[in-house]
Amino acid sequence: MFNRAAYENSRPGGIGVLEVANGEEPGERQPRLFVPLKKTELKGEIAGPLASLRLIQLYGYSKEQMDKVLEAVYRFPLPGDAAVTGVTVTFGEVEIKAELKEREEAEQDYEKAKEEGRQAALATRESPDVFTLQVAGIRPDEDVRVQTSYVQLARPEAEGWSLRVPLTTAPRYVRSDEATTRQAHGQPLLLLRDPGHRFSMDLTLPGGATVSSETHDLKVQEVDGGVRVRLADGEVMPDRDCVLSWRPLQEEDRPALQVLLHEDPVSDWVYFLALVAPPASPDPEAGVPREVTLLVDHSGSMSGPKWEAADWAVEQFLLDLTPRDNFALCLFHSSPRWFADLPRRAEEKAVDAAVKFLLEHKDSGGTELGVALEQALHLERSPDERARHLVIVTDAEVTDAARVLRLADEEAQRQHRRRISVLCIDAAPNSFLASELAERGGGVSRFLTSSPDELDITTALDEVLKDWAQPVLANLRLEIDRAGVESASRQVLSQDDGGWSSVDLGDLPQGPTLWVAGRALRGNEETLRFRAATASGEE
Repeated sequence: MFNRAAYENSRPGGIGVLEVANGEEPGERQPRLFVPLKKTELKGEIAGPLASLRLIQLYGYSKEQMDKVLEAVYRFPLPGDAAVTGVTVTFGEVEIKAELKEREEAEQDYEKAKEEGRQAALATRESPDVFTLQVAGIRPDEDVRVQTSYVQLARPEAEGWSLRVPLTTAPRYVRSDEATTRQAHGQPLLLLRDPGHRFSMDLTLPGGATVSSETHDLKVQEVDGGVRVRLADGEVMPDRDCVLSWRPLQEEDRPALQVLLHEDPVSDWVYFLALVAPPASPDPEAGVPREVTLLVDHSGSMSGPKWEAADWAVEQFLLDLTPRDNFALCLFHSSPRWFADLPRRAEEKAVDAAVKFLLEHKDSGGTELGVALEQALHLERSPDERARHLVIVTDAEVTDAARVLRLADEEAQRQHRRRISVLCIDAAPNSFLASELAERGGGVSRFLTSSPDELDITTALDEVLKDWAQPVLANLRLEIDRAGVESASRQVLSQDDGGWSSVDLGDLPQGPTLWVAGRALRGNEETLRFRAATASGEE
């Protein structure tokens, strides 16, 4: 399954490498040896933010480079929001497909095959971001083809999404002291990849998608039901990562609904992916006014870069408000401290005063999120139609999780509910609480790592804050003419007597595209009917 706590500012993990096992001999320090990478291909299908990909990498060495059979370890750095679905290793004419087994049994089978001199592979996931494959029986002048199939959730970007394919060598795989050793200059297998290594790509996307790349020229062709995307130059030298961006079909002055269907031939389920894109040219005066409550964690665990990043995010949030919006601001640690007793109109004077309040108060203490959340949910609500959000900026290191989740459940039942979202900043966040709170509260959860080894937090925040931009429509829902609809990531609100189900989509902002994946029973009707509507029934 996808990692729900994938960091928005995580650094790309680098390319997969095939490292020779047991490269060191007793009594002498040896440099790390690699089977050179000859070719990389990326194939697959992309639908909305969901990518089903196959990464095919060809490795091999000559008898002149090393005249013996090798065992090697293939390490594939996974994005935090990806999951491996299959692995196939081909040695010449021999193909090995990975089977799911208990770890101990799989390791015993691998060792037995290796002792018998047979070719074998053992796949494991040692950590959330590194997939490992042990390969035995690699022979000189016989290429090894590793095909890793995986699904990935693309990163939001403007109205669509983007995907980065790491092609350049990650520094973490080669130590600086290895490059200067005497053995390094005489060892051909020190190269991670062959100098003639090339990269190619062949992807398909559904019709209506607009595809571009800031790093490579593309060849985009219309095919049945979609577009085919390849590199304009066919195979290229991988001297930089490949970044692919795409956005769904948009209409000029109104939201656009696009539904992609997949029928399971062995069951009665029809799987769907629904995309709701904002207008290409929205009327800035026609947006829904917001009522935003900001809870900012100033506890002791937030000290240092996390504190600075949290205050910066809240300051940008406040400055983005318009005079049509209302806001409330609370700093919490051992006890909550409110900027004002009641929500304030987001006029320039009030916003400036709120920013000053935020930056001046440096006191700290425990993490009493439950108290602050309960007070926030009992604030006065405007009687008019608004997009109501409660955004918590925290590391989620709290002890009253049960109370916090109960409050979210109660709020979800109110008529003029506030959607609860979490912006979690930490190198090791309480991802369960942040994700569960946002899911029950009808909001979103976003994660940023405070680790200095990753990308700049403020850069990633620019994209993250778009989730709470002024919406085009508030309280949107997807309605489907079937009972018993199930959703993978959104709350199913109701099943009416007419056989229609309703799935909560939240607010449609001026920017990111909303999406939901789920399934419905096929029923007696030949096709499913979908419509997007607000809570008031406007389609």
